[in-house]
Amino acid sequence: MTDRPTTLPTQAFAFSMLLACAAAPATPGTGDEASDEASDEATAANDSSGLGDASTTAAPELGPDDGSVTFYRDVLPIVQSRCIACHRDGNIAPFSLERYEDAWTWREAIMASITAGTMPPWLPGADCNTYTNDPSLPPDEVEVLAAWVAEQGPRGDLGDAPPPVEVEPSGLPRVDLTLALPEPYTPVGADDYRCFLLDWPLDAPAYVTGFHAKPGNASIVHHAIAYNITPDRVTQYEALDAADPSAGYPCFGGPGGAVSDPGAGLWLGAWAPGGGAAPYPEGTGLAMAPGSKVVLQIHYNTAAGGVGSDQTSIEMMTATEVEREAFMMLWADIDWLGGNMPIPAGDADVEHTWALDPTLVMDFLTDVVPPDQPFMIHSSSQHMHLLGTRARQDILRADGSNTCLVDIPQWDFGWQSAYRFSDPVRFEPGDTLRLSCHWDNASGTQDVNWGEGTGDEMCLGVYYVTGI
Repeated sequence: MTDRPTTLPTQAFAFSMLLACAAAPATPGTGDEASDEASDEATAANDSSGLGDASTTAAPELGPDDGSVTFYRDVLPIVQSRCIACHRDGNIAPFSLERYEDAWTWREAIMASITAGTMPPWLPGADCNTYTNDPSLPPDEVEVLAAWVAEQGPRGDLGDAPPPVEVEPSGLPRVDLTLALPEPYTPVGADDYRCFLLDWPLDAPAYVTGFHAKPGNASIVHHAIAYNITPDRVTQYEALDAADPSAGYPCFGGPGGAVSDPGAGLWLGAWAPGGGAAPYPEGTGLAMAPGSKVVLQIHYNTAAGGVGSDQTSIEMMTATEVEREAFMMLWADIDWLGGNMPIPAGDADVEHTWALDPTLVMDFLTDVVPPDQPFMIHSSSQHMHLLGTRARQDILRADGSNTCLVDIPQWDFGWQSAYRFSDPVRFEPGDTLRLSCHWDNASGTQDVNWGEGTGDEMCLGVYYVTGI
């Protein structure tokens, strides 16, 4: 390490936040005959609210009429609050859970995924920190679902059902600015990462204080990430866009392009079905200069059968001034980016760890937080690629204590998120921010190192930071 430590030039912006719903196909716990019967029943009898239509002919009975736990009274409220943001007709999830017939057909798979901890998708371990956006089911809700499955999925009385819920509202207090893809785009292949260059229309300095995305085709949009391209970097991204005759240009892990300093491709916001809007902490915002551009990276996934074109738009809340300017601090060892993060072929557990006091380099990273001053961390994110197995971010305090930020015991590239702390974490000069990643390259035939490609790897932390 040099006398004046630095961190994160070039590719470190390459951060692909996959917030919520993946589109991996799943297999129901019942046979094809039951699936066909449920499909016919749903088509004949029920509307999209999950409540059915009492005026229609009664659908064939699938589960018992009644039980100590029933779908309409006990299960549907849980499904509405935890599941149907993704698992509804026409969305990215591979099957719907809006109706009784849907849930009954998939009841065994639902319970298996909950027991395995794969649904709802949430990577952080429970013993590290607490987060405002944790979707994990509390034990009492797990018990309700387990009892319902054990009783073979009783239907219950439709009159006990809660009212339909509005799914995917903007959630922003207001929408000040909407940017959209300039033309429809039809994805190529099952997984298509595409970047679109959008104009920033404001001719005066502004701050982004809230973010939400509206997919034009929810059945194929897996995630969307918006990046701030500052005026001095616009030319290189215009060249990328012009070089591809189709709408946008291909990208993976970030907005694409060669980057030479930590300010390139700063993240403005990210979204996936179920993620909702992201109003940033009160009184904070991300600065946007006149003449900037926005790169919107969209991951299209058609594995669940979605088809057609898309013209996604993003909504933002803006302000002309804020109490505290925010900064997306990208955190990784500069040596890793230079090719010193080897992950040898045949090794089942490779670990790389790096720690540094960010206050030593705040003048290099940003002018939001003065050097040698404390700052607040409001949220944290972790990024690796496909070989990642586990990761941890923590603060080693000057007094010898430890503050855990995020601990991910089982990494999954398809379920990345921003983890918003229930209480912002204060970082003091003299503390150390530590980042540790593990990978499994046991079956690999080639050594792997830091890089942009799918077959390369990264170990990157991203923090929403403000001054005190």
